[in-house]
Amino acid sequence: MSDLLARDYERMLDLAVALLEDPGGEPPWPMVVAELADALDCCMGILADAGRITAFAPHHIGELPLNDLLTEYAPEHVLARHYVSTGDRTPLAVTDFVSQRVWRQTGVYDSVHSLTGATHNIALPLGAPAGVLHSILLGRAGRDFDRRERAYLRRVQPLLLRADAHHRQLRRSRKVSGGTDPAAHGITPRELTVLTLMCEGLTATAIARRLKIAPGTANKHRENLYRKLGTNDRVSTVLRAQQLGLIHRG
Repeated sequence: MSDLLARDYERMLDLAVALLEDPGGEPPWPMVVAELADALDCCMGILADAGRITAFAPHHIGELPLNDLLTEYAPEHVLARHYVSTGDRTPLAVTDFVSQRVWRQTGVYDSVHSLTGATHNIALPLGAPAGVLHSILLGRAGRDFDRRERAYLRRVQPLLLRADAHHRQLRRSRKVSGGTDPAAHGITPRELTVLTLMCEGLTATAIARRLKIAPGTANKHRENLYRKLGTNDRVSTVLRAQQLGLIHRG
């Protein structure tokens, strides 16, 4: 923690505010990747999600055949191999595994460097089981990532893991939604995710664990749902949500 500067905490706070202000539509990964690339002075930032590039920065690298490159080089990239095989979530750089001299002799390095100018890579993994690559990869030229920058990624990672869990559950919630707009009943996207999990029979503690939030926060969302739907327990809340078309029956 002592490695971080005041401006690092300011950036993390700004990022947290931006994530909280997100209306709950598409995950704000382009903004997140751009912010991390800027914070660490990178010339490349990409988000690899289960075999696809779903966000990138800066804008011009979107002209590259990113998905083709991912398919071709991910199996050979030392960081991708590590995260896919272990499910580890520790932010790591290439030089945590091999020397820069060895890295420069690989075909992956040649391609990444020639296309983006990056000579050093570091990754911030998001929530994924072993066998699945779901990680932000950052690259820059000139120098490796120092202790402060690595500490920054470690400190910002819990925030991004929670945002990732929220958006994934929100997508699942919308798939089972009956089509009624939850906003018409004052229900926020976060409350809709909690409502869907309540329909699965999860307790507040289990919901908190699934969404990686505090149990007290899960309880607060549940109380808000009771108030907005005029109910006072889980069963009546689920039934009311079904009657209103907020979720499918069955």
